[in-house]
Amino acid sequence: MLTEVQLHTLKNKLLEQKEENDKVLRGENSEAAGPDGEGDLSSVDNHPADEATEMAERETDAALNKQAEAQNEQIDRALAAIKNGTYGICEVSGEEISYERLELVPETLRCAEHADTVLEDDVKTAEEDVLDPRVSPDDGNEDERYDKEDTWEAVSGHGTSQTPSDVPEEENAYSESNDGPDKA
Repeated sequence: MLTEVQLHTLKNKLLEQKEENDKVLRGENSEAAGPDGEGDLSSVDNHPADEATEMAERETDAALNKQAEAQNEQIDRALAAIKNGTYGICEVSGEEISYERLELVPETLRCAEHADTVLEDDVKTAEEDVLDPRVSPDDGNEDERYDKEDTWEAVSGHGTSQTPSDVPEEENAYSESNDGPDKA
């Protein structure tokens, strides 16, 4: 179990890291815009290599921002665990997390053994934000399932790019029923 001194030390580490991440998110550590904080108004006179360098810096800043946001979420969870008294206990196994591990990764809520364990709550795809609630795993009930055919019917109502040559059956039906386009 963590002592009060250890808990206080780890809480301070978390708060310091959160402040560093906030600086990154505010752009205080960014060099992509230039030393004065503003970029060029025009890129006409820039060499293509300079443009590539600036783009690489912007991509690096975007990646650092994403990492800082993710780490801040973990820090917030760790601070909440400190507040409710569960900090230092692995959320997977319920066993105590070593102080050495918490010193190295204070935002962790898992012991080293379960660090890579993926819980069902951890998995969220981008599609989950926009999925139709009627879409559900196949439970064998054909009447309630929303499948690919239903999706096609919903989308094709807005038009398709198909022409008669894309659907050979319809072309044959046309030529058989009217004896072809030449014999009108």
